[in-house]
Amino acid sequence: MVREATAGTEETSSGLVRRAALGLLAAGLAGCGGRLEPGREASPGRPVIRLAVGEILDGDGPAPLPAANFIDERRSAELARTVRERLRQRLVPVGGSPTARLDLEQAALTERLVPDRQGGVTGLVTREPTFAQEGTVAVRIRILERDGRELARARVAVQRSRSLPAGSSVTRREEGARVLAADLLDQLDDALEVAVRDNLGPWLAE
Repeated sequence: MVREATAGTEETSSGLVRRAALGLLAAGLAGCGGRLEPGREASPGRPVIRLAVGEILDGDGPAPLPAANFIDERRSAELARTVRERLRQRLVPVGGSPTARLDLEQAALTERLVPDRQGGVTGLVTREPTFAQEGTVAVRIRILERDGRELARARVAVQRSRSLPAGSSVTRREEGARVLAADLLDQLDDALEVAVRDNLGPWLAE
């Protein structure tokens, strides 16, 4: 009788442990599948910057990513297009002999697994970061004479990163990438005006 009672107690304890583990896992998954924060669009463009040039041309595109998967390439290409659009909105030619050329040196939005990350139930419960998203944009503006001689240049480079907790779904990771791209664009807007005023002053038309 004692032996049977003991065996029954061990079975009950084991069941409680399993149920507790499943409860922790369910709580972690519930946290992952919760309501996403609304996507943030980049702030409206700042006032235009008028340059005393005849035209503003798109120059070189960004260098290829050294090691990237399909998702990195897609996000980076979207970032490059968005940056080009914002530059065309902000920089406006008002007439003149020189030409402005916009080289997009870098436009990268990549995602990597965090080293030494916590996986499994532990990662879900602690919500420690699993994915690191990094974004970099570098733009070069050159003022060129008709013969190709460079008269002046300004360079702007911005970089931001963010981490996502363990168990982040594909949808949440995409949302994080969109927020990061919007942050980069806002940061670029701020740095662009400073760089142009500091380096291209003679070609600024107020």
